[in-house]
Amino acid sequence: MRGFVFWLVLLGCFAFAKAQLGFCSGASSDAIFTETFGTGTTSGPPLSAAQTSYRFVNSSVQDGEYTISSNLKQLGSFHSVNDHTGDSNGKALIVNASFAPDQFYQTDINGLCENTNYEFSAWIINLYNPGSGACTGREIPVQVRFEIWDATDTNRLAQGVMDPRNGENQPVWIQYGLTFTTATGQNGCILKMINEGGGGCGNDLAIDDIVFRTCGDVVQIEDAASAMSRSRCFNDTNESIDLQVNTTEAVYDTPEYQWQSSTDGVNFTDINGENSSSLTVTTLDQTTFYRVKIAEDAVNLNGSECANFSGVFEYRLVQVPEAIPVMDRVVACQETTAQLEVRAQSGVITDWYDAPTGGNLIQANSNTLEVDQTGTYYAQTRDALIDCVNENRVAVEFEISENPVLNSEDFTICPEASVILDPQFAGTASYEWSTGEQTPTISVQEAGTYTCVVTNNTGCSATATFNVDFENLAEIISLEENGNELTVITNEGDFLYRYNGGNFQISNVLDITGLLQIEVEVTDRQNCKVVTAIYNRLGIPQFFTPNADGYNDRWQIGNMAAFPGSQVEVYDRYGKLLTVMAAADAGWDGFFNSEPLPSSDYWYRVYYEDQEITGHFSLRR
Repeated sequence: MRGFVFWLVLLGCFAFAKAQLGFCSGASSDAIFTETFGTGTTSGPPLSAAQTSYRFVNSSVQDGEYTISSNLKQLGSFHSVNDHTGDSNGKALIVNASFAPDQFYQTDINGLCENTNYEFSAWIINLYNPGSGACTGREIPVQVRFEIWDATDTNRLAQGVMDPRNGENQPVWIQYGLTFTTATGQNGCILKMINEGGGGCGNDLAIDDIVFRTCGDVVQIEDAASAMSRSRCFNDTNESIDLQVNTTEAVYDTPEYQWQSSTDGVNFTDINGENSSSLTVTTLDQTTFYRVKIAEDAVNLNGSECANFSGVFEYRLVQVPEAIPVMDRVVACQETTAQLEVRAQSGVITDWYDAPTGGNLIQANSNTLEVDQTGTYYAQTRDALIDCVNENRVAVEFEISENPVLNSEDFTICPEASVILDPQFAGTASYEWSTGEQTPTISVQEAGTYTCVVTNNTGCSATATFNVDFENLAEIISLEENGNELTVITNEGDFLYRYNGGNFQISNVLDITGLLQIEVEVTDRQNCKVVTAIYNRLGIPQFFTPNADGYNDRWQIGNMAAFPGSQVEVYDRYGKLLTVMAAADAGWDGFFNSEPLPSSDYWYRVYYEDQEITGHFSLRR
């Protein structure tokens, strides 16, 4: 197997080398004739009778038959490969050789030039697959002779025979070629392909991409320093150049020249009278391209189809254009960076400086510059290939703009009340509230967090945040008396307290010394709602002096009217009931059965609903 691979490689290399021997040794032009046999999924169209004597079939070509198809595997013993061109459904000429050597293809090539060297080439592949075993021991190799005849079909201009090619396990398209020269007065030729082997098993081939090109000298244009291009800065002193033809591969015996110039490197025009192998140019005021048109005969210099062209020499006059700022003045907001940008033509490099002349290089080779410091920055352009600069640096100003200074605030409001939210920005600005509103202020009645993005006229923004909560309203749960202190028990919250119309206080413990009836008021810090409760207590004297002086002559419990249905009983120390009083009575005068009682301690019992209060007091005479 290794020996077979070596033979296959050796055969491929030998065939390619032999094909190369017939190729143009100089410079080939673009194709002036090409035959790819087209594309499609159907076979054909058939060749004319003048082109072949073989019989056309749509498929399954046999000895002496051909087809034109994108399906190269016409028989089970053929390889399945694509055409050489590489087109989708690309076709090739598929030939199964006749039993006797014969010509199987001929075509006329027109539009050639007289006294001109040409190169013919074609690609051939052996379609027989030796892996099929169909021709083992009796395989006939592929071998084609190529002939070029003049248009009269009387003079053979060139011929060549490819080496025999047996079937290959890995089939390869190989290019074969011939060179020839047309005679004076000739403008065409005839291509012939002839089968050198017999028909039978094997000798099955496909042909594709038949091409004709002109063949001429390989020429390069150089200046006196052997350079193939030169550049000069626009402001430098003018100069002249001497250009010379340098032929590295000669095909023509006595070449003729025509110098050409172009300002765009694409469209060239002849330079009148310049037909030697050298050219001197003295006026160079713009970028110019030079080349030479070459032919064997001067008559072929009039067009482009019959001549070859040298490589192009470029004389480049470099005038570096200024950079163009995307924005002359860039404003960025606080705590951000900005990108300064300029546009420069292709092939131009931009460098940034901190001064209009001299100064320090900040950044090289960039059309953009990141900055965070207020100031003016300068962009200078230079050519990417040579050291040419535009002395005029373009200024780009950078300024840092202050962000809006805003007011953020927290609010506690009464339920069902509203509050105005105001960022308090004095300048011109746009507003974007989290509610979707776009006014400087908004009125809200719901608790929550509200934000407003304020953007000033330089495009800088800041956000104001407002937290709105509802005030917690007070509820009096109970009043608890402890001696002369009354503690107000409420729900959880931050409340203020007062009683009997006095001043509000923070403490919920009230001093009720001397008070029998207390009106308690509790409110929140916003004074959204005041809740009230009345607390009553009895005023029980500790003694009385019934001496008819008009002062403290009766023992009477104060504020009994606040306890409807209450009743007081008075006893002596022995438990004897002395009197019973209601709230409407005037009090006890210290008499029992119209007789004054002596100074002593006496006891009382107060009844109110399900409560009972007992104690004692003194009678003093």
